Amino acid sequence: MRTTTFFILFSFLSFGCITDKTCSDHDKTCNISELLISSAIDPGGIYLYSTQQYYQGNLAAYGSNLQSSLTNICYEARFFAQTISNCSNVLPFASSDTTSISAYETDFSLNGALPVRGARGELLFDTWTDVFVENPKLTMSAAGVISEKFWTFTISGGLYQPSTSCTNGVNSDNGDLGSTGDPNSTALIWYGATNDACNNYRKVLCICY
Repeated sequence: MRTTTFFILFSFLSFGCITDKTCSDHDKTCNISELLISSAIDPGGIYLYSTQQYYQGNLAAYGSNLQSSLTNICYEARFFAQTISNCSNVLPFASSDTTSISAYETDFSLNGALPVRGARGELLFDTWTDVFVENPKLTMSAAGVISEKFWTFTISGGLYQPSTSCTNGVNSDNGDLGSTGDPNSTALIWYGATNDACNNYRKVLCICY
């Protein structure tokens, strides 16, 4: 009975993929794991996801300024992000010279009472406000968000750090530094655990709600 049920589910999910075209893992209509995730119940909240692309520290190169560039990066990544939510409001989980991630409630009217979740819906923080004052309940790796270091340009309290921002996201050489997060940490400052040379290639975390 279980075998029959699985076969029916697999056939249903695969129906749109069995065509003359060759399907890519990046095509949500042909990615079985993406279809399974999207069929799960969305418990609501703010979801963390990562880019698939890697970037050097010159993160301001994709927009008119660092903040708009980071936002553009996250909007592009949202299409491929495998989360159980269809949320469409997007912000970078990285600070800029115009706003810190801890200021999103004020600068972007983000509801600080919303829970923060991983890609599959795992609860990371009871509220957005807790992100900056509490330890995460799970590591980003365990929650399916990311398994490698990521750029944030952020220090304790969710604040922008100019001295470790690859010079406001302009530099991509090894003579400058940028704050990075640790995917395997549950420490209070998991999002700004280390500083890396700006010539390194790292992903970027984003939120959607």
